[in-house]
Amino acid sequence: MSSTYKTISADEAAYEGFRKLAKEHGLTNPELLAAMVQYFRVTKADPREPNGPDLSSALGKLTAKLDQLDKRTIGFIREQEKTYLKPLLADVQGLREWATGPNALTEPQLVDLEHWLTVIIRKGFQAPYRNPATADAPLPAPQGFAELEPVRQLLRKVLIRELNPAQFVRPAQAPAPAAPAAPPPATPNPPA
Repeated sequence: MSSTYKTISADEAAYEGFRKLAKEHGLTNPELLAAMVQYFRVTKADPREPNGPDLSSALGKLTAKLDQLDKRTIGFIREQEKTYLKPLLADVQGLREWATGPNALTEPQLVDLEHWLTVIIRKGFQAPYRNPATADAPLPAPQGFAELEPVRQLLRKVLIRELNPAQFVRPAQAPAPAAPAAPPPATPNPPA
């Protein structure tokens, strides 16, 4: 591969500086010239300005932008943690404590709840579906704790939703069937 060389004229001081620079970097004159041209193209630096591009200020600006982005990201994560993760963790811990901890209901409240459930089952279920040994057993006296009303409503809702009344609930307790729809009025046939 043959290369064509061109001559560049320079004054003596510039030429000596060029040679010293090539020697410092271990390059030949043509290699140094090619590297210099490439450098000015890439950096878009003006060779007439001796200071060159201010890379430290550009790096400082980039660092500042990264710091801002970092702060915004951390702020976003903290907001998500405060809004979603901490309440979720508190709920999970509360459920875990409720499931594994001591029962929050007192003994009289448990007796009252048992009484209420027993009354519901004895009044609502047909005799063949109940335990014959407990059919005539006396019920504990109800205490009437008002704070148990949400639990009672929830249990009533679950029983209504999950049981099939037509199978084993007494007719008096079963929901009334829907009234049959009236037949459509008869239309007279026109004479043929």
